Amino acid sequence: MLALKAAIEWANTTNEEVSIWSDSVSSLQALKSFYVKSKIIQEAQMALLGNARIRLGWVKAHLGIKGNEIADTLAKEATTDEIPASLPFPKSYLKNQLLQLSFLRWQAEWKNGETGRSVYSITSKISNKQLHWSRECI
Repeated sequence: MLALKAAIEWANTTNEEVSIWSDSVSSLQALKSFYVKSKIIQEAQMALLGNARIRLGWVKAHLGIKGNEIADTLAKEATTDEIPASLPFPKSYLKNQLLQLSFLRWQAEWKNGETGRSVYSITSKISNKQLHWSRECI
């Protein structure tokens, strides 16, 4: 999707009709969708809306089509080169990372704390799940 977005942005700088071919069906479908949360896809859609001279097409992968093979080779090289690319993390990923960091910090504070030691002796591992203790344990 990042490569498609870059191609669309480049095509917007020309005054000619441009055909952009991709072997990624999912990326092309995402560009057609109305219900998109990804910022990259939204930006690519907005760039497409601004230029009616851009045509998108699908090409089947791994058939020896010269242009597609070159694009695949360049994409593989880009993953091994140390060329910085800015890809925003999805909110779900960031939320999960924050949750894990919070649990680690909470566990460290619970382990090294000075209060609640009688409860700590019963349950030393923190959890956000409800504990079902018997009346006797309480």
